[in-house]
Amino acid sequence: MITKLLKEATPSFAWRHKLVDWRTEIFAGFIGAILVIPQGITYAYLAGLQPEYGLYCAIFVTLFCSILGTSSMMSGPNTAVAILIGTAVVPLAGRGSPVYIDFVFLLCMMVGLIQLLFWLLRGARIFQYLSPAAISGISAGAGFLIIMASLDSILDLSTFKTTFFYEKLYIIISDAAHLVSPYSFAIGLCAILGGYIGRRYSPRYFIIIAVSAGYLCGLLVAFVWPQPVTELEYLGRMPLQWMPFSVPTINMEYLMTSLKLIPYAIAIAFIGLAQSLVIVRELKMETDQNIDLNKEVFAQGIANFLAPFFSSFAGSGSFNRTRVNQSLGATTPFSGIVAAGFVLVLITFLGPILTYMPMAAMAGTLFIVGADMIKWSDIKHYAQVRSELVIYLSTFIGIIFFGLAAGIEIAVFLSVSVFLFRISQLEIKVEDTNSGSVLKVKGALFYASVAHLTEQFHSHIGENLTVDLQYTTHIDQSAVDFFNRESKNMATHGAKLTLLINDKQRSFLEKLGASSNIEFVSI
Repeated sequence: MITKLLKEATPSFAWRHKLVDWRTEIFAGFIGAILVIPQGITYAYLAGLQPEYGLYCAIFVTLFCSILGTSSMMSGPNTAVAILIGTAVVPLAGRGSPVYIDFVFLLCMMVGLIQLLFWLLRGARIFQYLSPAAISGISAGAGFLIIMASLDSILDLSTFKTTFFYEKLYIIISDAAHLVSPYSFAIGLCAILGGYIGRRYSPRYFIIIAVSAGYLCGLLVAFVWPQPVTELEYLGRMPLQWMPFSVPTINMEYLMTSLKLIPYAIAIAFIGLAQSLVIVRELKMETDQNIDLNKEVFAQGIANFLAPFFSSFAGSGSFNRTRVNQSLGATTPFSGIVAAGFVLVLITFLGPILTYMPMAAMAGTLFIVGADMIKWSDIKHYAQVRSELVIYLSTFIGIIFFGLAAGIEIAVFLSVSVFLFRISQLEIKVEDTNSGSVLKVKGALFYASVAHLTEQFHSHIGENLTVDLQYTTHIDQSAVDFFNRESKNMATHGAKLTLLINDKQRSFLEKLGASSNIEFVSI
């Protein structure tokens, strides 16, 4: 066990053997870096921090996760995580103050430690029960949220705040003339049209075509109309250090205050892992990547724990950047490593150019990414099985109305519930013989499924019964208690109970105290 944990905790570069086209990985990393810069700035604001902290998250969390992980998932700043960080720390200190930053760093270290504990307890198994319908629902819901978030910059709604998406859409439609900036809308529309037209002729480079189209449109708008008229929002100048080492402040006063942060730390740790593992599960299903889920959990945990030492806050997997990464053909963690480097290079050497990158251009690109995550064919596909359709629609609706965290909780609950319901259903085949009846039981025989077997026993009162357990995958204490009770009842009616079992089942039944009234026959 120790050896396995050490193997998961050390970098594995086995993926280098699958690195067929390094140019594809570098290009995907470059595009990922372009996309994460405005996200890092925005999410830093949501977390109550200065822009550079979001960029450091885009660099170091992405770098650590890619080096220690096994998938092409792009990690870094995340909407839900950033919002929860801000919500948790704002009551303790003023936004952006030194004390505020100290508490953010302390919170992120706690998040990392909780995720590492999750790794030690093999918690990744929980997310193996997520059905494909749940994963598709989460992906579609996240895509919808990305679309709605992109509208803020495309329509220049930075000062416009609403709680629900339908409220936003209603107000935009009813008062578009006063709310929507035609200049920002034109830039965002150019990016969207450029992306879709570019994908038709060059599927590999459509993202960079979209960004370029929006950027050129922004330059044209700035040339024709002055800034006081357009009021366009640009990326702006971002100071960045190459090695922003920091030592989080930890003292008794901070530790006592941080007790209030524990519930938030648990929530952030779970939500961050949930999003990351959902992305990884999707990659595992759609690609041939050799992904180790436990190693991904460790990578996420250690990245968030180390983040404060590099002036960064916690992050998680990114749905939109991973989707772009996948669409560009990246299949290894190398693209994430490259993306982290490109963020630093772009800000350092291309800062003057990126300063004038319109936020609407980046938002138009994210709009395309979000739209691509909603696969309309999934509804038709999952409609074939009612339970899968319910999981898909419930997850999607839960996300768009209550947020990504609530949607993931709904997905986990419904997936596990359906799984438990299915395994609790026994397949029982009855065969009549001269000496009695034979019940061939297929499935897991435990407390939730014993009731199905009870019905069969009660319908054969006074008969000798033979229960064939060779296709039974699991037997628990409640099943043994059931056999003991029924064998005594049958004995009072002059009947006998026989179990056809293998040697392993015999040892298990005897260990749990099977009654002497039961006859065992090895098969």
